[in-house]
Amino acid sequence: METPKQQRRPTIGQFAQQLKRSGLELDAADLADLLWLAQFIESESEVFSEEISEEIVESISTKTNSIDETIDETNTSISEPTFNLYSNEESSSISQTTESSKPSQTDQKVLPFPVPSAPAIRTSLDLARALRPLMRKVPSRILVDVDEEATVTQLAETNICVPVVRPTPERWLDLDLVVESSKTTVLWKRAIAELQHLMEYQGAFRTARTWRLQAEEQTVQLFPRWNERLENRLTQRPRSIRELVDPSGRRLILYVSDCTSALWRQGIIYETLWQWSQTQPVALMQMLPERLWSRTALSNGYIVRLGGRVAGLANARLNVEGLPDVDEWDEWDEPEEVSDRRLLTLPIITLDPNSFQRWARVLAGVGETQTPGRVFELAFVREMADEPVSTPVRTAKQRVELFRATASRTARQLAGLMAAIPVSLPVIDLLRDEFLPDAQQDHVAEVLLSGLLRRCDADESEVCQYEFFDGVRDLLIDGVPITKTTAILNRLSEIIAQKAGRTINCFEALLTVLEESENALGESALPFATVGLDVLRRLGGDYQELAERYGRRELSSVGETETQTVDFLLEEREYEVAKVVNFPPLQTFEYEPAIITNILERFEFETATISRENEEWVIHRRRSSAWGYTEHLNNEIGLEMVLIPGGTFVMGSPEDEPESQENERPQHEVTLKPFYMGRYVITQAQWRVVARYPQIERYLNPNPSVFKGDNHPVERVSWNDLIEFCKRLSAHTGLEYKLPSEAQWEYATRAGTQTPFQFGETIAPDLANYRGIDKITKDGTYSGSYRSGPKAKLNREQTTDVGYFPANVWGLYDMHGNVFEWCEDYYHSNYQGAPDDGSAWIDEDRTNTNRVMRGGSWTRCPRNCRSAYRSSYIPRDLINDDVGFRVVCVMPSM
Repeated sequence: METPKQQRRPTIGQFAQQLKRSGLELDAADLADLLWLAQFIESESEVFSEEISEEIVESISTKTNSIDETIDETNTSISEPTFNLYSNEESSSISQTTESSKPSQTDQKVLPFPVPSAPAIRTSLDLARALRPLMRKVPSRILVDVDEEATVTQLAETNICVPVVRPTPERWLDLDLVVESSKTTVLWKRAIAELQHLMEYQGAFRTARTWRLQAEEQTVQLFPRWNERLENRLTQRPRSIRELVDPSGRRLILYVSDCTSALWRQGIIYETLWQWSQTQPVALMQMLPERLWSRTALSNGYIVRLGGRVAGLANARLNVEGLPDVDEWDEWDEPEEVSDRRLLTLPIITLDPNSFQRWARVLAGVGETQTPGRVFELAFVREMADEPVSTPVRTAKQRVELFRATASRTARQLAGLMAAIPVSLPVIDLLRDEFLPDAQQDHVAEVLLSGLLRRCDADESEVCQYEFFDGVRDLLIDGVPITKTTAILNRLSEIIAQKAGRTINCFEALLTVLEESENALGESALPFATVGLDVLRRLGGDYQELAERYGRRELSSVGETETQTVDFLLEEREYEVAKVVNFPPLQTFEYEPAIITNILERFEFETATISRENEEWVIHRRRSSAWGYTEHLNNEIGLEMVLIPGGTFVMGSPEDEPESQENERPQHEVTLKPFYMGRYVITQAQWRVVARYPQIERYLNPNPSVFKGDNHPVERVSWNDLIEFCKRLSAHTGLEYKLPSEAQWEYATRAGTQTPFQFGETIAPDLANYRGIDKITKDGTYSGSYRSGPKAKLNREQTTDVGYFPANVWGLYDMHGNVFEWCEDYYHSNYQGAPDDGSAWIDEDRTNTNRVMRGGSWTRCPRNCRSAYRSSYIPRDLINDDVGFRVVCVMPSM
């Protein structure tokens, strides 16, 4: 007979019901595993039985009242928990300050400020939604469920009582999250931890494991659990990389890296990734933003677009667009050698939800989706690894100038703030929260990997600490307003004092306390005060006097640690100044802001030509590059501008060009100076940013377009709207942006060609977005091809993402089709009297206000998309879903 105590004990069935009510559907095996694991989980506090004697309750109550009275009498202040932003491997993420947790001598330069950390991934919900295409289920190869209805039916029909079973539905993919262990991993530690949590709990994968991958003596070593504690790592044995190989293709490997470590520079990692990618899907989670990819090992690969119509394709079976023909690769001369080449195809994703979604759709085999990637030729990357890499010795001035010329605006601002304090990751996060909330983790990495700092902590298990190279701090401080620098010093002084139980609201008060007793504010105050005094001396004037007054009494040494030069710098762009700009050297003050703000960078892209071979039209694709700059509209959205070289061309079409018109003649020579043109037509994301800039003359609708998409062209905007856009953009940047002249547009489109299209004598649906099928109207038949060129099987019937099709040889996309593009000129019925210098043809006294449109659109047949085709409309009247624009800019020195 059961005792009363046994009657109150919940049964396993009741426990399972409770779990089910909580939303957890567990089978018997899962429940058994859960109960088995529970016996090894230690509780943080002692668990008492429900039956506690009255004496014990009374004793606890008496002691609690005694403690409360003691606290009231002594007025003891109890410090709040300290939240370590970047905890050590050995410590938990949340630690409480106790008497025994005093900083050691080796930690004196660390400033463990109790700063609540914001999430490293701020779009986790959007990322979870982006993974939905991977959440499908497939029949299990092991587990089965009893089909009760089929069993009863079988019993009724055959009188045989044998259960009918069906494979249990289970998630399609297993996940292996492989984290590259390098000196930069600490920069992404929180982001990787949050990514791991998202992958484990989002529900898209059947199982999720994590691994740590590192290099040891030119050999790849793989260990389970990427964030294993340091003391446990010492006893771990490496596992074989083949443990992750799954011939069934149902295991996804997500490799997390920023591609700056020795694993990439020495060519060690490529062979491992190649082996994994032959039998299953593998993707690279690149932690750095795309604007920095060209300065990492990704620059050694071919830029491609990857797609697949079948779910779960191994990388080696993905459809690759943008890879040059192997016959055109100069490194190999013999055809038999070409067949031996091994290629690593690698999709690349970032923590951007759109990137996640495109990749997830490709992995799930959904539609025509494509995701960016790289193709690496293994022999080539081995050759690159064998080449000696020399690190140039630079002065402080050269380091700062190079950084300011290549870094983003936010990274430059962050570096200036960091110059006022000792640099460690918790303090950098404090600066971001207090003074630069728009700065992301990739901006922090951009500064730390820029060559301005070196890592100075002797033990890599400690919180990462950095110091500027000699002279760099002074040069950065010169570029920061004095009020901002003093605000940083005062704010950090206040935080240090609060941690020590003092009330201090300025840096001078902190120095006064330190003068009385160097240990009054804790050991972390000394390095801060030392750096602060150096900063005050640099500011001069009254600040220098203050520094000298407190600097007379020399503060104690804060302990010297061996510094180590950071060996994971972002790669420098390989170009000479003469190659960047073929113009007179910088001599005027007016030119400096433009070139410092917008340093030229090399854009890589795919271009194509079409020609007739053996009665068929053949498209030839190849890689090319062009120089330009990125105008940062905000911290996330940029406007890429391509340098168009000066030159002379013949504008208009010859009389023998098929389907040409009289308004395209007479042909005439035009000479143009160099200028910059938008690499793409203005997108909806770019339009929204500029629409939020201060109004100049007229209101701009931030979302005017019919076909929605951040990377779709903005449309349904009038010519007058575009003039307002250019005025706002010019006011924001200090440069002159405007619509292109008709001559600039045609010159840039032709890019040195004289054929009807930039691609050749005809055009194909794989090269541009236009109406590629025949259209019959009451006025006649409009052909979907040009000069018997290819036709489309189906029209797209809307705009496409910019950059979807190949660019011309100068790096400009969508010059044919997609959307018409407004020009600055008034429309004239022919070219009689047209300017020959590339300027816009403006008649101030004209009453006809028609303006020129160029390029054709998704609604037009091929003949209306030719390089020479001209159209026009009245600006105030035309607001259509096939009309957009791009901008040009002329630098002051041009």
